Amino acid sequence: MSILKVDTINEKTTGNGVVIPSGQTLDVSAGTLVPSAGQVVQEAVKKITSGSTFSSNSYTDASGFALTITPKYASSKIIITYWAKSVLNNSTENAGHDYRILRDSTEIASARWQSYLNRNQYTGDFYPLFDGIFIDEPNTTSAVLYKLQGRKYDGQDYGWSINANGGTDNYFFSVKELKQ
Repeated sequence: MSILKVDTINEKTTGNGVVIPSGQTLDVSAGTLVPSAGQVVQEAVKKITSGSTFSSNSYTDASGFALTITPKYASSKIIITYWAKSVLNNSTENAGHDYRILRDSTEIASARWQSYLNRNQYTGDFYPLFDGIFIDEPNTTSAVLYKLQGRKYDGQDYGWSINANGGTDNYFFSVKELKQ
C-alpha cells in the first residue's frame, strides 16, 4: 500500500476536473468531505403508517410526524417536507386543516383552515392531500426535534384525520439539511 500526501490537487488540463477512473473509488470515510453551498448534507425520512384524528380544540401530535436532526453547520437551512392522505368530514360542520410545525417547543410554521370545506356547498366528505414544504434556519449544531401537530379549527368544525385507515401507503415526513 502506498500513501500520497499533498496539500492541494489541481486538474492537469483546464475544464476536465479531477477524474476518478471508472471502477475506482475515492474513499473519504476516514476524513471529512465538505459539501458546497446548496448541497444536501443529510436527510432523515420517516414512512408514516399510523393515523391521527384531530377532534380537539387543542393541538395534539400527529402520529409519526416527528424527527430529530443534528445540523452539521449552524448556517444550514432545514427543509421540512410531508405528504399524506387526509379526510375532512363535513357531517355536522365546516372543516379544514388547522396545523403547525414545531422546532422543539417553538412554533415555526402554521396553517389555519387549509383545504377548507363548506358543508353548504359540498355535501360529502372531502379527501384532499395533506402536504407541504417549510424552510427553517435553526442556527445551531445541536439536536433539533421537528414535529407536526393538528387540531380542529376553533371548535368550528367536525375535525379531520391524516391516514385515518392506517395502511401501507407511502406517506412520509422528512427533514433535510441544506448547506449555505
